[in-house]
Amino acid sequence: MRFEMEEKDSVAWVRASRVGPVFRIHLNRGDARNPLGAEMVQALGEAVESASALGGVRVILFTAAGPAFSAGGNLGNLGDRLAAAAGPDGKDPIAAGNRRYGEFLTRLTQVPQVTVACVQGAAMGGGAGLACAVDISIGSPEARFGFPETAIGLVPGQILPFVAARLGLPAARRLMLTGRRIDAAEACRIGLLDHVAESHQALPALTRQVLESILATAPQASARTKRMLGQLPMAPLESNAALCGYLDAASELFAQQMRTEALEGVSAAREKRPARWNEAAELSALDLA
Repeated sequence: MRFEMEEKDSVAWVRASRVGPVFRIHLNRGDARNPLGAEMVQALGEAVESASALGGVRVILFTAAGPAFSAGGNLGNLGDRLAAAAGPDGKDPIAAGNRRYGEFLTRLTQVPQVTVACVQGAAMGGGAGLACAVDISIGSPEARFGFPETAIGLVPGQILPFVAARLGLPAARRLMLTGRRIDAAEACRIGLLDHVAESHQALPALTRQVLESILATAPQASARTKRMLGQLPMAPLESNAALCGYLDAASELFAQQMRTEALEGVSAAREKRPARWNEAAELSALDLA
């Protein structure tokens, strides 16, 4: 088990604790900006399954250690991932790994409990996707969001349906096709965040207020309303079968990009230089007057 049901320092990827009706899932690798690699995703999935199976749990709350909520997918082990052999089914291991995050997000949207994210810092890529997939997102003024995948030669395949469902297609297009980062105020304006605290110190009090509002609703009415919302046509996709098919295809596209353009994109990011495809310098000759 990669998460611990105790509030104490540990090497677990995720720490989980329960206080009455609130089950807290705490991303526990703050020193590494809580990367969403295979072990973290598995730990998150295990924690969500534990929370959903417990009687009396009405809220699943995501928090994170360190200055960042989550920097997104883990690209530090890129070489190992590229060298990994295909599984018994012949599926590209990169596609299989990518697909597991989509499975986690899909399951997260299906639990009857109200899901809440408390974002204290940067949430990038898959981290921003998690903030979009929960029912309610709360942030500090220092929270920052972005979808840098296309800038490093990847595609936001597994998170795209959940981001588009929360933000709508125009905002999803704008953020994903430019890679632009936004602050907490802009995130709240476009609906990525539902609430922004006045200060970092005020974030716990605001989170408590939101939790109190959730717990003031009738349990069955809340769970059934959430189920009804998930059945609307504007939910991630119109049916679970359609969503599953989309995420399967998206994982293959992700793997193709990881093995092609991302090799240059990740190298450029590590070396703090423009990628070879970056033609922004050419704009100096563009007359926009």
